[in-house]
Amino acid sequence: MTLDYFEGKKLSLCPTYPEESWRKTNPEIFFLPEDEVLNFEGNNTLENLQNHFLPWKVAFRSASLLTDKINDLTLFLGTNSIETIKNELSRIVFVEIFNGKVEIYSADSLKSIIEYSSKPAEIESIAPNSDIGFALASRLKASSPHEFCISINNTSCNEVPLLIVKNNTSPDFSQSYSAIKIEVDKRSKADLLLIDGRAQFNYHRHTLVIHEHGIVNQFWLQYSSIEMNKSVSLYERLVKLSENATLNDAQIFLPEGNSRVTSNILFKGEKAQANSGGTVVSLKGKFDYEPIQHHKKPQCQSTLNLKMILASRARSVFQGLVKIDKNAGKTKAVQLNKNLLLSKQARVDASPRLEILPNDVVCKHGSATGEVDQKQLYYMATRGFSPAEAKKLIIHSFARETLNNLSEASVLLPIAEATLEHVLVNTIDKV
Repeated sequence: MTLDYFEGKKLSLCPTYPEESWRKTNPEIFFLPEDEVLNFEGNNTLENLQNHFLPWKVAFRSASLLTDKINDLTLFLGTNSIETIKNELSRIVFVEIFNGKVEIYSADSLKSIIEYSSKPAEIESIAPNSDIGFALASRLKASSPHEFCISINNTSCNEVPLLIVKNNTSPDFSQSYSAIKIEVDKRSKADLLLIDGRAQFNYHRHTLVIHEHGIVNQFWLQYSSIEMNKSVSLYERLVKLSENATLNDAQIFLPEGNSRVTSNILFKGEKAQANSGGTVVSLKGKFDYEPIQHHKKPQCQSTLNLKMILASRARSVFQGLVKIDKNAGKTKAVQLNKNLLLSKQARVDASPRLEILPNDVVCKHGSATGEVDQKQLYYMATRGFSPAEAKKLIIHSFARETLNNLSEASVLLPIAEATLEHVLVNTIDKV
């Protein structure tokens, strides 16, 4: 990338022809007018377009403030989750990202080697062969010229650090942009809690690189409030797995307004594994989820279990893809999508897809959409449950299954369970 790219002081425009993965979503809503686009520091992008080497400003704060920063997460995670996190203070690294700045709070007793840096971001489309994705990535490059990088190495100790990343969660900014890269070294382990924010316009990208024999348990929460019903959010995730690397992943999305998530898990080494589960809880707006499981090497395994709970006039789109290259034989891949509609006005469009070149694979995908089963309600009524209690229990049980991929040994499992309960109580249970 040279300065010639920015000489015209123009941002990439949305391609005019449609793409298969965007047909149910208008991509133009994610392309703000050029003169309205800000950079990650809140300044006009066109005025600073040529200064594309602008790094993140990183500050290290006292470990004595860790408890206060964890308490700030109560709004997102609920009280029970906060108490669980406080029991892990000795291994916590808390990273807060906002408005071009990064603040780091690290426990004094932490033994793992964790390095931080700000490096020039690359223009790369998360979805393969997507011109729209590349045009958006070009805009992200202009708005967030550097990506903030975190490298974790704990091969010399038995510690599993708990990395908490709070990413642009303040509603005070009209626009927020960020590019984050987390890299886990060979034979290292980490627990990762990622909370994404709630500006009126969000464009966040996460890259997770897990090297040989590395293990990561991740809980990803995208938080919106009902007041953000006019927001526009674009979240992109790229996961790169090396040989024998493992990702155990749970996701909770609370979309309001227009939201799109593109997640691409690349299996770049043999015998890599990725086990993902996600819950979408929406009362209004439109949510578009495009998960991609791209197998490039043989003997890898991937699972995705996504469940959507929609009420009121919520709209959701599921466009999943399992892609297996010709040299990726002996692959096992599963992609499931189940949706629960709590309103006659709610709607889901599901398009699970397979693109398989080799023969010696085991793959399956499927999608199902329905309402709360009246037979289940009747059965529970005969056992003494009121209609409201029975409906609540069915909904909570339906959502809870998506967290099963997290390791029982990881503290993220009880945190995710308590957060999901907090989310459902404050949204669906009030409908």
